[in-house]
Amino acid sequence: MMSQRHIRSLLAAGAALVVVTACGSDGGDGKPRPSASVPEVARYFQMSIAPQDIPPGKPAHLPFRFKNDGDAPFDARFEFRVTPLHQPALKTDQWELGVSDDPVKESGTPVEFAKGPGTGGLSGTTSLKVPQGNSTRYLTLSSDRHVEQAGEGVRVNVRATVDGKVVGNVTQDIDFLAVSADTTERNKPLEKAGVWTEFTYSLKNLTRTELSGLQGDLALGCLSGSGGPLADQVSCVSQEDGEQPPFTAVEWRADGDWKPVPGMGGESEKENTPEVAGTFADFGLSAQGSQELRIRVKPSAAMEREDRTGRLLLTLTHRDKGEMRQYAEVRQEFPLS
Repeated sequence: MMSQRHIRSLLAAGAALVVVTACGSDGGDGKPRPSASVPEVARYFQMSIAPQDIPPGKPAHLPFRFKNDGDAPFDARFEFRVTPLHQPALKTDQWELGVSDDPVKESGTPVEFAKGPGTGGLSGTTSLKVPQGNSTRYLTLSSDRHVEQAGEGVRVNVRATVDGKVVGNVTQDIDFLAVSADTTERNKPLEKAGVWTEFTYSLKNLTRTELSGLQGDLALGCLSGSGGPLADQVSCVSQEDGEQPPFTAVEWRADGDWKPVPGMGGESEKENTPEVAGTFADFGLSAQGSQELRIRVKPSAAMEREDRTGRLLLTLTHRDKGEMRQYAEVRQEFPLS
């Protein structure tokens, strides 16, 4: 399994209703502070759900963020509504929802689903405390159903109320993962100038429908130091060699012969930018089928390797009639020396 694996999932209907009730707080002098009024809560309470695709048969942990700028925490009641998008009516025995502070350490508080209130949807409630300041909980949403075709998902709506009055409302569409993409972490340095370095990806179609016309969006760049999420993006060549490309060739292969990635390698890389990018197409995946995708790069003598880490970002997409759907994204870092 790759070191930085991005899995995408298609989830299309859902709604979450949050009901928040104010409570008093100790002000430090032993005297409780008065509870906030509903208008006050409406002014300083915010919430959001971060989108994340759901792999079939596995849970997705959706960051559920609060911002409480008031003077007191709140006892919050959440009512979740999950409704289908591009899929049949949801069944209570196929879906599970939980709320936790840390999904890695604990399973969290389960939310029991019931049918409705909308057609084909599910709903459930639970209570939580909303602390002062910024905080994050996680909605763990999972389903054991098979994904028939790309585009299936759910819509999640969260509505917050205090004393029965709405003070916040948020909706987020969540997709089921249609394609998984795995790669092996590369610990060996990039090969010397003029020598190919190869990266291999194992792709799997998680749907029961053939996926054709897939495209690969490829980006190659360099990060400062040993890399990581906080590293700065830097040029892959030194200032003295700024007119030279960092890679003389970039190619891809799904089946058949190696083919160049348009816009990458050699004279197509004209500027000393932190990243070079290109798009290759097309290839497909049979229903629930697998495919090996290979990328190879040939660095130039102008590449600056000291105190830098390489990064390769592969995004699988499908474009049709001006619309673009992203199926998977894989980010990989590798040493340059």
